[in-house]
Amino acid sequence: MKTKKYNTEEEPLPKAKEPTPTYAPSSSHGDGVPVINTTTETIEEKPAEFDACYARLKAEADDKFGKKERMSVDEYFGKLWHIVNGLYEKI
Repeated sequence: MKTKKYNTEEEPLPKAKEPTPTYAPSSSHGDGVPVINTTTETIEEKPAEFDACYARLKAEADDKFGKKERMSVDEYFGKLWHIVNGLYEKI
């Protein structure tokens, strides 16, 4: 039986390249300046009673599910759901 010799000279895989930076049009600074993502999310102001409501709901959750350093997953998410549902009721 004859053996076939495989071609061991393979083309190298293309390398990933860094994306080219986007530059703003030339300005008084001389060369173009890299564009920085300036979009920021606007954070809405918290209502004045939010902190008091959160503290009350957290205290209720602590009473209902216990205040422990180590909790089961059900206890932990039960506390979170209690707080979140209470905050949504206020909205």
